[in-house]
Amino acid sequence: MAYQQMIQEALSKSGQTVEYDPRHIEAWMRSEHGTLDALSRQQFNAEVRVAVACIDAAGVEMSERLAQSEGL
Repeated sequence: MAYQQMIQEALSKSGQTVEYDPRHIEAWMRSEHGTLDALSRQQFNAEVRVAVACIDAAGVEMSERLAQSEGL
C-alpha cells in the first residue's frame, strides 16, 4: 500500500493526465525488481515512468493479470 501511495505521488508530480491503476504500475515494477525498497526515489520515479509505458504497450487487461499474479 505504501508503494501505491508513492506511485500516485510520482504520477501527480509528473503531471500525468491519464488515470493508471497504481497496482498495475507496482506489478510492472516488481516484474523487473525483486524488491522496490532498494530503489532510490529518483530510480523509483523513473521506474514508474517505465511501468506506465509498459501499461500503454501491453494494455489494462494484461496489466491486471500481472497485478493479480503478483498478489496485488
